[in-house]
Amino acid sequence: MMRVFFQIAYFVVGIVQFFAVWDGAEHFLGAESFIGKAFAFVASLFVTYIPLLGSALGVYGATNVWDWSITKSLLLFFWYVPVYILFIGYGFIADRK
Repeated sequence: MMRVFFQIAYFVVGIVQFFAVWDGAEHFLGAESFIGKAFAFVASLFVTYIPLLGSALGVYGATNVWDWSITKSLLLFFWYVPVYILFIGYGFIADRK
């Protein structure tokens, strides 16, 4: 049950992350033309779900384009890191028993 919850959460956050990466790429490239916007869109499709890279670029887009605080951006886009660390730690503890 928890696995399904985390998969759905990762997917939903990924959609928000895609738009943050896309807006951040347009901002970084200074994309004013259709070609520039299309390039930013296609590049965002490829990098959004690469775990650390997509999260870092999502933070860039959210802070520089959407004017979010760095704390809110980090909490949204890197939420899975402490969760995975807890799961790994629990796995080590469970293996010792």
